[in-house]
Amino acid sequence: MSDAPTVLGRVEAPLVNTNEPDAQVIELPLQAFSEIAVGDHICTLETSKATVEVESEHSGFVGPLTIKLDDIISAGDLICEVFDAMPDQSQVSDAAAAAADAGVKMTKKAEALARELRVDPSGLPTGRFVTEKEVRAAAAAATPVELSNDLIGQISDTALVIFGGGGLGKTIIDLVGAAKTYEVIGIIDEGLEGGDEVLGVPVLGGQRYLAPLAEAGLRYAANAVGAIGRITTRTRVSELISDAGLRGAVLVEPTASIADSAELDDGAQIYAQAVVSAAAKIGANTIINTGAIVSHDCVIGANTHVAPGAVLAGEVTVGEGSLVGMGATASVGLAIGARAVIGNGSVLTADVPDGTFVSAGTVWSGERS
Repeated sequence: MSDAPTVLGRVEAPLVNTNEPDAQVIELPLQAFSEIAVGDHICTLETSKATVEVESEHSGFVGPLTIKLDDIISAGDLICEVFDAMPDQSQVSDAAAAAADAGVKMTKKAEALARELRVDPSGLPTGRFVTEKEVRAAAAAATPVELSNDLIGQISDTALVIFGGGGLGKTIIDLVGAAKTYEVIGIIDEGLEGGDEVLGVPVLGGQRYLAPLAEAGLRYAANAVGAIGRITTRTRVSELISDAGLRGAVLVEPTASIADSAELDDGAQIYAQAVVSAAAKIGANTIINTGAIVSHDCVIGANTHVAPGAVLAGEVTVGEGSLVGMGATASVGLAIGARAVIGNGSVLTADVPDGTFVSAGTVWSGERS
């Protein structure tokens, strides 16, 4: 039997936009088990703000494709492998497909650190390269949490922790300070060290602090992982908060306008000068950002982000896990599907199906522009 073909290179999804690690496959001219040359067009990826053509960096033979047209894939996901000879489909298809959605990938430094800290790799993220920071977080998670007496003494019926110490976390700190409904006692953030501070609020540590805080009597947490980048991450954080036994705090900035007949589910966040009109329903853990308008009888699904300046006319519905970009507008009665991404400044004049990317600045009339 001849030697198996050698892998010349892996084709992985690039980061099309630094704020959006997910992209949709809108063109896929490449065929599995075909010959390929340097510069050949593999696929075209699109986010709400940009498109990019992925080209081959190798000449050789393509193995199985792990994507298909209209898939939504993440930066770093495997698209295909290129071999020095035509591979045997029966020998490589299962392995390549498995590599696309399973198995832990680590840099050499991260792998060495995992061995040093005796971290079980089965508990690490899959489908992308694991960082050293994530390895350290996993090691820390294996250590029991002990809450200080001072922290326990701050827990009250209005105490709140914020999950995420980035820009949105800072905004929530200011919002809570202005609204005076809750008191922030700490930040939960895997990427920050315990003892650090964010706008004067102490960083407690990673997600392992959630359950012990709930057991000590804490009732509320705020999800400060924005939905501009990876909506699935925000959704997962909402689940972590709930699984720990905490409720998502309803946060309303004092300058926002909320109709008496509007409904806000747990974890809804309404920012400065936003408007939520009569009989509108805002789903759990959804963001209505600065200056956004949600008109009468709109229904917004859970874990959705209506970005600054977006305008939804009356009776618009938005499915779970969607992003309505800055300055986008939707006409009366339209339906935006789940996991849709509506680009900044786009105008919707027709329904948007589940999982659709609408490019920034375009008029959506029901067909891709």
